Parts: sequence; structure tokens; C-alpha cells
Amino acid sequence: MRLLVTRPQPQADTTAARLKALGHMPLLSPLLDTQPLAWTLPDALPPATLFTSATALRLGGPQLAALHALPAFAVGGATAAALARHGYADIRNADGDASAALALARAQGFDTLLHLAGADRSVAVVPPEMTVTVCELYAATRVAALDSAARGALVAGEIDAVLLYSPRAAAHFARLIDAAGLHRAGIALAGLSPAIIAAAGPGWARTVAAERSNEDALFAAIGLACDTAPSTKVP
Repeated sequence: MRLLVTRPQPQADTTAARLKALGHMPLLSPLLDTQPLAWTLPDALPPATLFTSATALRLGGPQLAALHALPAFAVGGATAAALARHGYADIRNADGDASAALALARAQGFDTLLHLAGADRSVAVVPPEMTVTVCELYAATRVAALDSAARGALVAGEIDAVLLYSPRAAAHFARLIDAAGLHRAGIALAGLSPAIIAAAGPGWARTVAAERSNEDALFAAIGLACDTAPSTKVP
């Protein structure tokens, strides 16, 4: 299959390498460009932390070392694996989204969390009687237009599916497609979650969403791998 990979670098290269190893043809067209922000830790450290993206770990800098001993809640497998690589020992994987991670933390007795996040993030449901302090570690800017190679491949009908990794990227992809005068009905989407597919809006040729928020489940959803859970189709 020929697949359009829209996630930012350097994650796009990692996904491309995985796809090539499985015998598929990736075409890279990142929709967001991530850059670090200046930030400081709060004076009093919280009892636990929340990470909703591995990008925070990549761009957070040496200050994050002060948090290694704290319980760290992760939204999914990729973020949990990144936490392990960066030296966190007590990692608690919600295998969902930010709302699921907050609910898990509250269920485990935490009423205060420090969320290490990007400047633009999805709305999450904070459980009653929980306080969440947000530190913005990075910002992601939208690209102005589709990559020319990606646009040409989409026009020619050469892309079997577009891989989408966040609601913000999905909504931006839809805007770029419309702005370029391309027809949604000729494009198939695959998202890391149903919320991501929903953010892209209606009218696509086919949509499919991973049942769990990790890339193995995304690959399984479009038949790239056969050892993970089946997909959830989104109308």
C-alpha cells in the first residue's frame, strides 16, 4: 500500500521506516512543525505528572529530569515507551486519551497533577475535585499548504490511505484538502482514534480508526499488520 504519513518529524521518519519494513510505500507530508518553548517547573512539585505526547519528552529539555521519580501517567503505549526511554520508572498507561489518563489518576488517589503538554491541545475532562497545572513545553505550527508531492499523489489517486495522528492535524488536513480544491470523496483516512477521524469531518471515501491509541492498532486497522485488535469503522 502507498500511505501518506502526516505526523511531524522526527516521528514521521520512524513511521516511514516501520512501513517500509512491512513492505509498504510511505510518502511523508508532515502537517505540523513542532518547536520547544521556554518553560519552568512550578516551585512545588506535584505528586504525579501527565504526558499526552512523546513530543513533550523530546523537546522538554533537562528540567524534566527533576520529575523522573514521580508517577507518570501516559495516554498510550507510544508515550509510555518514550517515558521509559527517558528514565521514568513509575509509568501508568491509560491506553486512551487525556480524559482517560485523568480519570485513571483520580481513581488511583491523585487529586493534583502536572500536565507537561503542548501549547495547543485537545480539551480533556478533569474529574471533580482534581487540580491540573499545565506547563507548555512546545508549540506546533500548521504548514501553510500540502506538500507538492503529496498533492500530486492525491490528485492521481495513488494514496491508499492518509494516516492521521491528532485531532488538530486531522482538522488541518481537511482544510488543506478543501483549499487545494481536492475532492474528499476520493481520499481514505486512517486515524489513531475515533476522535481524530471525527475532527476531519464528513465526506471522505472511507474512514477507519484504531481501537487503541497506538500505531500498532492503527496499522492493524488498515490491514498493515495482523497481530493487534480489529478496527472500528467510523461513518
